[in-house]
Amino acid sequence: MPQSLSRRVAATLLASAAAAAAVVPAAAQPVGGAGFDPASSVAAIVKVPRPWYAPRFVVEGRMRDAVPQFESLPGLNFKAYSFARADGHYGGIYLWTDLAAARAWFAPAWFERVRRERGAEGQVRLFEVPLVLDNTPGGTSARTSARGGAAPVAPLVEIPVPPGVGRAALLQGFRDALPTDRKVPGLLRKYFILSDAGRFGGIYLWQDEASARAWHDQAWQDRVAARYGQPATLEWFDTPILQPGRGAEQALPEAVLVQAR
Repeated sequence: MPQSLSRRVAATLLASAAAAAAVVPAAAQPVGGAGFDPASSVAAIVKVPRPWYAPRFVVEGRMRDAVPQFESLPGLNFKAYSFARADGHYGGIYLWTDLAAARAWFAPAWFERVRRERGAEGQVRLFEVPLVLDNTPGGTSARTSARGGAAPVAPLVEIPVPPGVGRAALLQGFRDALPTDRKVPGLLRKYFILSDAGRFGGIYLWQDEASARAWHDQAWQDRVAARYGQPATLEWFDTPILQPGRGAEQALPEAVLVQAR
């Protein structure tokens, strides 16, 4: 079937599913955020189930169409449009300047709009981000990957906080990791994260999968398990579209951002 016809069919079916889903109650709130430090930035991982009848290229087209909507969104520092490897859900990895900005966007009206327009429930997980590393001089730029070409990927890494390890020790560990992380080939960005669920880790944005796999190899897994007494879990996302914020109101606090020179 030609792509143009596939797009029209998928759009029609998506509209029908959205109408059918209008009677389903929404979750209406993101998960996480209760104990975050107000001085920290906040990452949000959004997942929306992709309908079986909507090919990925159709969803990517809608993502490209949505880019202007987010260019000057207050408080949005960066967005990586994403597809989850595990279940195919689509969405985005957002970095907000603070929790208030994240919650202002992911208000009950957002969940209602997703249910109405996409025919599915949106899932939003929030992570505190006390430290951000941008490894690109001048900042990671906008990009849209060609279909079938090498594209950025973003694994979410989570590790249970070891017994007796407090927040101060975790934050110091983040700072201690910076000299090494700044030298890692292919690492565009890293968000050092804490969660309400007693876990810590990072959201890594890599220029391609080869760079990511070279770092997150078995030796890395073994080092993590030996150091923290628990293995890390990795959740992989394809991120074909990257979009930095453009306005001054989208800039991160100086205490949070470490920028490559």
